[in-house]
Amino acid sequence: MFMRRIMITVAAAGALATSISGCSSPQLTASGDLPDSCRINATAVGVGVGAAVGGGLGAGLSHGNAGVAVGAAALGAVIGGAIGHQQDENCRQLAEQRAIQMAAAQQAAAAAAAAQAHSKKPPQVAYQSVQYTSPSDGQRHQITPLNSYTDPATKETCSNFSAVTIGADGKPTLGATTGRACTGADGQVHDS
Repeated sequence: MFMRRIMITVAAAGALATSISGCSSPQLTASGDLPDSCRINATAVGVGVGAAVGGGLGAGLSHGNAGVAVGAAALGAVIGGAIGHQQDENCRQLAEQRAIQMAAAQQAAAAAAAAQAHSKKPPQVAYQSVQYTSPSDGQRHQITPLNSYTDPATKETCSNFSAVTIGADGKPTLGATTGRACTGADGQVHDS
């Protein structure tokens, strides 16, 4: 009987995860699609799956005690939501990383063109923005590199960028925030 409850709980959790993730749209960026894991509302899926699995385990282990099942479902929802939220945050960081990589490539191409033309002026670059949608809340975001340079002391390639949230009307909903991120010697992008 216990194993049957577990199997039903896992099947229900899978159906819930599939139905929630099926509601998302592709996340396009200026450099292509984000991974499939960034196409779903991972926070909502985590809450749903965590609650279903926690509730099923609680009910099975307590031999049907409703109070234990509800408590275990709530705990599962909190843990699953936290794990899902972290995945959504990873998607934001991936979009930021792509913006930085694109800026560095655009800067290098402009510098090569300036060198080939024997120009003494520093190259002017019109950086492309990367747009993505937060799966957890459906908000559209845009990250625009402002400049890209190599830090002579650390040899890291860094970019200052602007990030803005875009409303359904296509206008910014909040003021733009700025930040700086660098690509370390290991190839990993980190905020600085």
